[in-house]
Amino acid sequence: MSSINRLCLLDKKAFIEGHNFIVSTTGKYIIPTERVIDTLLIGYEYVLVQKLLAQSLKIPLPVTGAIDFNHGITVSLQGEPFQLFDKMTWEERIIQKIMQLPKNISPDVHEEIFSKKINNYLRKEYFPAHILPRDAWFVIRHAELDKVIDIITNSRVPPLSATRISTPLSRFFWLACKNNEVIRPLISKPYKLLSIFEQWASDEGITDRLSGDTLKTALVRGSPTSMSD
Repeated sequence: MSSINRLCLLDKKAFIEGHNFIVSTTGKYIIPTERVIDTLLIGYEYVLVQKLLAQSLKIPLPVTGAIDFNHGITVSLQGEPFQLFDKMTWEERIIQKIMQLPKNISPDVHEEIFSKKINNYLRKEYFPAHILPRDAWFVIRHAELDKVIDIITNSRVPPLSATRISTPLSRFFWLACKNNEVIRPLISKPYKLLSIFEQWASDEGITDRLSGDTLKTALVRGSPTSMSD
């Protein structure tokens, strides 16, 4: 592969380290009609988004692992993977890629590239995108945010012990539930009852994590049927 092709088709790291491998694609170039693409992160964009999130949250950047080389950005449309390309002239691409190089080598590369004759210098071509577009927006599903919140919450808050509520207190708790017209029908369904307590707790500014298992244990222990135990 010529130095010009390597510069224009490889990402910065692969070019500097002397690699020649590129991902081969087939089919026609298309422009999607959707403004929002529901896609999995199946290419190097996974690493790029991780870095953006880390920078936004002011946490350490992810350690480079299995996905070490950037062969391009991939999106999924109707179950099929597509690679993202930029359309520009060879001149624009060469200048763009040289500007991304470290300052200590960019002058040498500039001199080497422009000392050669470049055919169709102003002809437009499709080049693989290695960085996210500056106007790109990422919409994260609410369900995915809930998963992250659950992971953080579960790692910080120890599970409530089912034995923390004494038997006498469980009796009072059962009586209070039994004589409340709102929650009486759900006294035998503690996991449905949990959402009501969570709402009451939220209304009163209580942020403790409530446990359905603890609620169930307290109701069972406080029930008159358990008095003989």
